[in-house]
Amino acid sequence: MMLATFTRPVAFLRNLACLDAGSLQDAFFNEALETFGRFDAPSGDRTHRWELDLHGVCADGASAEEAMANWKRLASQHFPAQDIEDDGFITVHPRMEQRAATAQQGSSHAV
Repeated sequence: MMLATFTRPVAFLRNLACLDAGSLQDAFFNEALETFGRFDAPSGDRTHRWELDLHGVCADGASAEEAMANWKRLASQHFPAQDIEDDGFITVHPRMEQRAATAQQGSSHAV
């Protein structure tokens, strides 16, 4: 369950890149409904801007398209793309310094 909390925003961002303009707004509305977010149109005495709040990232715009573009820009900074493979797992490879330290430890035990 915890993994879904961290990978859902990233997966949503990756999915947006595959959608055409017509499907984009539907995707945002569905994501807002499924994750208790908000996608509010201007109305009454409130602001005259579209407001979008998903996954803790808030954006607004003069049009729905501008609000979605602003949200995508902010969310891509907030949720950096990770290497999520097709199986849904994030593969983490050790850094070169860790590999070198492990190799040195292995050679010292061989004596």
